[in-house]
Amino acid sequence: MNINKLYSKLKVRCFKTPNASYTEPLAHIKIINNLKIIIMKKQVLFIAIIMVIALNVNGQFFPGKKIDILLNKIVMPKQYSADNQQFHYQNFYLKFDTTTKELKTFGYKKPVRPFQTKNGLYSDYSKLVGKKFIVKKIYPKKPTFSSDEGKKFVLELFNKDIGTIYYDYDAEYEFNFELQIISKIDLPKDFYCDDITVKKDKFNGEISYTTPIRKGINFIKIEKDGKTSIYMSILQFGSTLSVGKKGLILLLENGARISRPNAEIDVDAADNGYRYSAFIQLTSSEINLLKKYRVTDDRLYIYDGTINKEAGSLIKAYINCIAK
Repeated sequence: MNINKLYSKLKVRCFKTPNASYTEPLAHIKIINNLKIIIMKKQVLFIAIIMVIALNVNGQFFPGKKIDILLNKIVMPKQYSADNQQFHYQNFYLKFDTTTKELKTFGYKKPVRPFQTKNGLYSDYSKLVGKKFIVKKIYPKKPTFSSDEGKKFVLELFNKDIGTIYYDYDAEYEFNFELQIISKIDLPKDFYCDDITVKKDKFNGEISYTTPIRKGINFIKIEKDGKTSIYMSILQFGSTLSVGKKGLILLLENGARISRPNAEIDVDAADNGYRYSAFIQLTSSEINLLKKYRVTDDRLYIYDGTINKEAGSLIKAYINCIAK
């Protein structure tokens, strides 16, 4: 949905209203501005829902395109819940051609995966889980499509008992990352700033900066006409329906809290309950708090969420990137 096009159409329509008093257009403008905020909130909520679904359920560090950071590091296959183990592992292979840069993903009689299951789709979860590997080399993978250029890699992994195997790495999709990094990784301060999406409206010059979503939280910075505003979007789930409610609370690691008792809470139906969301403009004091301290918990009305240390650190890193 294009907010600006809708806004323009409504504005023209308002001022063409016959016999309108001077106060009526002003009232219409107020309605339109509120509508723009509602539409923006819905857009952010939609993106948040998609991102929460796509998030790595184990919450582990994902290097993205900064794949070199894994070289010579110790990794091991992630642990998954009992319900999900049957779908893993799908990205481990036995052979990789370093000349053609292609993985051998199909074999008529011989297995192409380590500990290959009978259906040939996975490696046996029980035989790979908990095994530690060192990342010996990193190769670019031959792209299937031109759009895959620079996004596909192959990791050469070594385990003293298993030997050398290969991991099919996709730098774009975190949910598909089946490795847990065991080695300590020291990241540069601005490491996550490249994750921010920047868009410029060629018609009005508005520039938006959007951070990825972690534990249902993300930030949006809007620059327009020399003014800057930073917004925070929060998504939480609940099992009961509560309509027309208000109230947002964030707890920080230093014991401080950010409280917005009048923050409006939107609600949408979810598969196993309801999605609650809030969208607020942050004050400078709130921004400074979020830049210094990790968020540990959030509440929308009566629906609470706990934010683990890793996710809280990412949220803190993103607000520091966006609020420079």
